[in-house]
Amino acid sequence: MSDQTALIARLQEIVAEETAAMRGVLEILGRESAALLARDVGSLPGISNSKADAVARAASLGQQRQALLQRDPDQAGITAALAQLRQLAIECRQLNEANGLMIRSQRRRIEGALGILRGGQPGVNVYGRDGAAMQLRQLSRGPLAAW
Repeated sequence: MSDQTALIARLQEIVAEETAAMRGVLEILGRESAALLARDVGSLPGISNSKADAVARAASLGQQRQALLQRDPDQAGITAALAQLRQLAIECRQLNEANGLMIRSQRRRIEGALGILRGGQPGVNVYGRDGAAMQLRQLSRGPLAAW
């Protein structure tokens, strides 16, 4: 087996492993999304740890792939696999962004509720006659609930 053939074989192997790793990341992101929708806070730390491990594995394989591609930028025999890998990366990014949006939305609601309970501004923005955003005025000076 020539050095070139061995390089291509190793590159194909890494791309296959990276594709499997990215599918794993996508599956974990799906579980994260389901947990966020169900507000299953107890499962989120485990999912987050799994996601971090899977992303680290995929990143490591990506670095190995890049190093091999620098030695042989021809990409012979792996063009379709790289296209599939790019598509998986796009899907992962989109699902991760959707999950982040859910997290930020839930966080805003929780912060607003805590603000009301603590007697602070509810943090609700409204638009005035001039179209400028402004906060609703505070209706109460004291906390809604006392410790």
